[in-house]
Amino acid sequence: MHLNNESITLQESIDIYLDWKKTHTADAYKAYRIRLEQFVSFIETQKFQLADITGDDITAFHNKMLENFSSATVAYSARILRNYFLFWQGRGKTKLNPKEIIPIRFINADKDVVEEEDFEEMTDLLDENYVDDLQKKLVLHLLWDTGMRISELLDLKLSDIGERGENGLRTAKVKTRKTMRYNLVVWGASTDDLLIRYLSWRVQTDHPSDKLFIATHKKYHKDKAITPRTVQRWVKQLASAAMLDKNLTPHSFRHGKAHYMLDKGASAVDVQAVLRHRNLNSSLNYMQLNQNQYLKTTSKFLDQTMPIADTFKSILAKNGKSVYTLA
Repeated sequence: MHLNNESITLQESIDIYLDWKKTHTADAYKAYRIRLEQFVSFIETQKFQLADITGDDITAFHNKMLENFSSATVAYSARILRNYFLFWQGRGKTKLNPKEIIPIRFINADKDVVEEEDFEEMTDLLDENYVDDLQKKLVLHLLWDTGMRISELLDLKLSDIGERGENGLRTAKVKTRKTMRYNLVVWGASTDDLLIRYLSWRVQTDHPSDKLFIATHKKYHKDKAITPRTVQRWVKQLASAAMLDKNLTPHSFRHGKAHYMLDKGASAVDVQAVLRHRNLNSSLNYMQLNQNQYLKTTSKFLDQTMPIADTFKSILAKNGKSVYTLA
């Protein structure tokens, strides 16, 4: 392809790209800035112009990252750089083919999930007669009932919440930052009872935003929001207080919802609907990670006849004889 004659420095190109990125992805923009600035620091010792960057430079950068960062972080960096170069390829400012930038493949370590007993033990520690505890309890219930992402939960506005149905269920509109689409989530009667109690306090609180979750202390009402880091701290503290030997995060509830559904006989399609995955493969991943459901499904298509040796051992055991007499 022919490049535009006007040259652009690497730093200028990143500033322009981030300004564009910020217009539609506030959270992703922050993560993109960290990795792109890191890329600038690595590259600018040798090259200053965007047009001079090659695939070899990307490879060298990620090889260097592997010395101090996990494979998952390096793979994420590759996706960021691929999107960045796609942007500039469209503007005719780079010869680098973004298809050269391929995220490394790696195996995710098993992640802890919130199970039903974990959820109950954590919420039992909270006294809903106190606003602080009531808010935390409602957050945990909504995460458990809906499988919402933490960003979706904290973006909820009072105007997003629908009317309570005759069956005790209530829905709300949530905006998914990944796809910028609105979807419905639904929760049960016990969670809604907590919501009603919380709303009796929330609607009387003077706050400039329409956000459902705001700081409970008066001095923070006007300038402090509930952040993902705040909820993450709550989850860590409650898991520790409940003596759960797990590394839990707010996203662990989303994974837990999928596993809970699969254990109750749900299909991957059911998980896709509840968790609002656009791609069924995302839901199938939960099926593969859920050992109980995986074994249940695969065993339908396997010969489960007890081997002759095991059958003989069972007969010996019933007659009070040790299997070692076979020797």
